Amino acid sequence: MTVRPHIVLDALQVTAKPAGVAQAILEYLGAMSAADHGLRFTVLASYPEAFDFLGGQEHWDVCPCPEAEGSVWRKAIFTQWGLPRLLERLEADLLHSMQFITPLRSPCPTVATVHDMVWRLHPETIEQPRRAYYRLMVARSLKAAAGILTNSEATARDVRRCLPGVAGRVQVTAFGTPTWLAREVAREPQPIADQQAPFFLFVGTLEPRKNLPNLLGAYERFLSGLKEQEMAPEQWPRLLLVGACGWKMKGLRRVLDAFPYPDHLEWRDYAPAAELARLYQQALALVFPSLYEGFGFPVLEAMSVGLPVMTANRGAMAEVAGNVALLVDPLDQDQMARTLHRLHTDTDLRKSLAQQGPLRSQQWNWGQTVEATLPVYRHLTGPGTG
Repeated sequence: MTVRPHIVLDALQVTAKPAGVAQAILEYLGAMSAADHGLRFTVLASYPEAFDFLGGQEHWDVCPCPEAEGSVWRKAIFTQWGLPRLLERLEADLLHSMQFITPLRSPCPTVATVHDMVWRLHPETIEQPRRAYYRLMVARSLKAAAGILTNSEATARDVRRCLPGVAGRVQVTAFGTPTWLAREVAREPQPIADQQAPFFLFVGTLEPRKNLPNLLGAYERFLSGLKEQEMAPEQWPRLLLVGACGWKMKGLRRVLDAFPYPDHLEWRDYAPAAELARLYQQALALVFPSLYEGFGFPVLEAMSVGLPVMTANRGAMAEVAGNVALLVDPLDQDQMARTLHRLHTDTDLRKSLAQQGPLRSQQWNWGQTVEATLPVYRHLTGPGTG
């Protein structure tokens, strides 16, 4: 009887309402579980109900870990002390930590997925407890890991630049386009937006890294230009922000409250999947000039439904978008304002971007993520390892 190598997947990042990285973990597990790869998997979960789709899957188990729920430091204590004991009990052959940090002392080889290096490159944009935790643990964890995976070439470059001692173990297992939007669109496709009431759409957590003050500054300049042209205000495109509150919201709230054209700015802190799908289909364009992203899911989500995109000309956002988006300097409000004007007035440009977007998004798929990751699992659980 052939013994299947046992892979334990640390998916404790997934919460009751997964988004961003947590949603990516679910997408990856869905793709990995779609076929039998001759391996056995156990998923460590803070919220087991998020993994109901694995129920009944042969060679897949979900292990609830309630002791890891709560603060950053509670998760850290579990990772460094509770998890090694759990791995021994599960007789794991390999641990894949899907969020940066692995036990420094593990009874089996470890692999870590690095989603970004924002804690090192833009530390001012993340909250202090997480920043301190990452500064204390990420470099040490990656040094101890047998394998390091990244979600994009941009993130791989950042890891190699910031931590040259681990550069030889870095491997890109690029993420794919989120699949939830295609399911929603297939369920209830929406008509083309009414161009008499257009709106720009931003999707993402409202936090410093998303660069919203500069986006709002650019949008104000854009609207001021329309006012100078004596365009009727009811014809001005609105800006709709969709995203949950992040940290440092007090400063952002002051910017939002002081915006001089309040009738054209709207913020919704949450939109159900069906509603968000409708917005993606009916917006004039996605505007996503973030300061830093490890990947950039909203860019691909927009492209997948033919929504034109304006995003930053740096890192993973430029890598994901390629030449199928309008790339801007996220610190240059004048350039962003001019780009908003192009998206508003150039119908042919929007049509061209809308046609190219779905083709670009298809180049990023979770099947390729699985195929890039499996050799790492097999190499680290093969003969002579452990």
